[in-house]
Amino acid sequence: MAQTDIQDLASPAAPAPSAAPLSSAAAPHGHHAGALAALGIVFGDIGTSPIYTLDTALKIGVVAPVAPDVLGFLSLAIWSLVIVVGVWYAIFIMRADNRGEGGIFALMALAHKSAPAMGGFIAVLGIIGASLFYGDAVITPAISVLSAVEGLAVTAPALESLVLPAALVILTTLFAVQKSGASKVGRFFGPIMLLWFGTLAALGLWQIVKHPAVLAAFDPRLGLGFLARSGPGAFAVLAVVVLAVTGAEALYADMGHVGRGAVRKAFAFIVAPSLIINYLGQGAHVLADPVNGIHDTFFHLVPPALQPALVVLATAATVIASQAVISGAFAVTHQASHLGFWPRTETRHTSAAERGQVYVPSVNLVLFVAVIAVVLVFQKSEKLAEAYGFAVTGTMVVTSMLAYLVARGVWGWPVWKAAPVVAFFMIFDVSFFLSCATKLLHGAWLPLVLGVGLVLVMTAWRMGRTRLAARRRHEGVPVKIALSALRSPRVEHVRGTAVYLMEDRTLAPRAFLHNLKHNKSCHQQIVFLSIQTADTPWNDDTCRAIVEPLGEGIALVQVRFGFMEPPDIPGILKTTEQMGIHIDRKDLSYFVSRAHLVEGDEGGLWAWLRGLFIFLYRNQADPAEYYNIPPGRVVDLGAQITV
Repeated sequence: MAQTDIQDLASPAAPAPSAAPLSSAAAPHGHHAGALAALGIVFGDIGTSPIYTLDTALKIGVVAPVAPDVLGFLSLAIWSLVIVVGVWYAIFIMRADNRGEGGIFALMALAHKSAPAMGGFIAVLGIIGASLFYGDAVITPAISVLSAVEGLAVTAPALESLVLPAALVILTTLFAVQKSGASKVGRFFGPIMLLWFGTLAALGLWQIVKHPAVLAAFDPRLGLGFLARSGPGAFAVLAVVVLAVTGAEALYADMGHVGRGAVRKAFAFIVAPSLIINYLGQGAHVLADPVNGIHDTFFHLVPPALQPALVVLATAATVIASQAVISGAFAVTHQASHLGFWPRTETRHTSAAERGQVYVPSVNLVLFVAVIAVVLVFQKSEKLAEAYGFAVTGTMVVTSMLAYLVARGVWGWPVWKAAPVVAFFMIFDVSFFLSCATKLLHGAWLPLVLGVGLVLVMTAWRMGRTRLAARRRHEGVPVKIALSALRSPRVEHVRGTAVYLMEDRTLAPRAFLHNLKHNKSCHQQIVFLSIQTADTPWNDDTCRAIVEPLGEGIALVQVRFGFMEPPDIPGILKTTEQMGIHIDRKDLSYFVSRAHLVEGDEGGLWAWLRGLFIFLYRNQADPAEYYNIPPGRVVDLGAQITV
C-alpha cells in the first residue's frame, strides 16, 4: 500500500483541549503496583551503578586508593545521589506529572501549556532532550551488561576471552525477546531487584563493620575538599561521580507505570540506603586493601567462592536495567510519533491489561545494531564509562529548564521562588554536563553524534510537516464549498458509507475532492474524520469524539487521542454510531489522501533537510496498521505536492 500523510492530522501546534487536569497525583489508567514493582521497572539503571562507578574512578586514576581521595569521592557520590535523585527528581520533578505520566514529552506538553508563547523554544528543548535519551538507550545496555559479565574474569582469569562473546550473546537474546512485551519479559524483575538491593546492602554492611572509619564520607566537606585539591582534574572527578546518578531520569520517565508514591517509597526505603551502604562498603574494602582492592572492587566484596553467584546476579540486574531503557525508547518513539516529532511508526501494543506497553520493531532493530557496535568498538566497561553520562546529563539539563516553566505556569510559583530553587539544582546538572563534555575526545563523542543525528531527523520532520501543512492550506478548499458540489446532477450518489480522513478539519479532504472530480460520485453516508493529538497522555472516553452534522447523510467527527494512546479508527466509528451516525458496515470504505512529494527550489536550512524529510515521509509505517483500519477497505487517492 502506498504511504499516506495521515500523520499530519495530529498537529501538536494546536493541541486539543482536555477536560482533565494537567497534574494529578495518580494516573487515571492501568494499575499502580507497589514498591516491589517499582524496583523492577524504575531502578534497574541506577541500581547497577555500583558495579562500575568507584571501579572506574580507580582504574582511570581520578581517585587514588588513599583515605582523602576515597572518602572525598564517596562523599560526592552520596550527596549527589541524595540531592539530585532524592530531592530534585523524587520530590520536585515528579510533581510535574501529566495525568500521571512522566518523561520528556509529558514535561514538554506541560511546559507548552503553561507558556504557549514559547512553543518554538520548548519544542527545540523537547527535540534535544529526546535525542539525548536515545543516546542513553544505546550506551546503558552496553555498559551495564559488559560491566557485569566482566566479573567472569574476576572469578576465573582464564575466562577473560569469553567476556565479549558472552556480553554479545546476552544482548542479542535481550533484544530478541522484546517482541514479547515488557510486561511478560519483566514479570519477575521486582523480586530479582529486591534480592539485588538486599545483596548490595549486605555486602556493603559487611565491609563497613570491618572498617567503620569510612562513615566519615557522610561529611560533605570531604567531597568539596577533594574537588578543591583536584584543581582542573575536578571535571574528570565529576565525570565519574555522575555515574552514581545515571538513571535519575528513569524515576520520572517510568512514573506512569507504577505511580509516584511507589517510586518515592522504593527509593527512600530500599534503593538509596542500599546504594549508599554499598558505596561505603566498597570504599572500606579499598582502604583496607589498597593494593588489591582497586581491581574490580565490586566483585571482590565477596570471597572467591561466592563470586560466580554474584556475577550471575549482577548480570540479571544489568539485563533488567537494559530492559527498562529499551522499553523507555519504545514509549518515547510512540509519544514522539503522536506529537509530530517522528514519522508514523509501526507500533505493537503488547499488553491488553496495561496501557502504554508498546513494542516498536524498527527502534528495536536500530538499538540492537547500535548497542552491538558500541560493545565491539569499546570492549571494556571503563572505556565505555568515558562516553557514559553525556547524554544523561544533557537530558537532565533540559528537564530542569522545562521544570522552571512548569513551576511558573502550572505550580504557580513566583519568580523569586522558582528561579533560586531551579538554579540550585541546575548547578549540579550543569556541572555534571560540563564535566562529561570534557570527555568528548575519549568517548563522549558517541552520544553527541547520536544526538545530533536524531536532532536532524526530528527537525527535518517537524519543518517538513509545517511546510506541507502550509501548502495544503494554500491549495485547499473549505468543507462547505466542497459540499456544494454534491448538489450537481453530474455527481452520482452510491450506496454505502465513506470515511474520509482529514488533514485539516477546516478543509475538504483531498481524497474527497479527487473522488468528485475523477469518479463523479459520492456515497450516501459520508464521515469526515479529523484526528487530533491532545497534550495529555490519555483522553477520557466521555469526551473522545465530537459530532457535527453537515447535512443529510454527512457528518464531521472530531476525535482526540492522548499522546500515549493507540489511534483506533474502527473503534471510534462504533462510538459515533451510539451518537446517531449511521454506518453501513457491509459497504464501508476508508479514503486516505496520498501525497507524492517533490523538491522545490527553496534554499537555506530547509534545502539540506528537505531530502531527509521526503525520505522519512515515503517510508512511514502503513496507515492501515497504524490506525487499525482493515487493509481491504482502504482507498488511496492523492496528488503531487512541492515542498
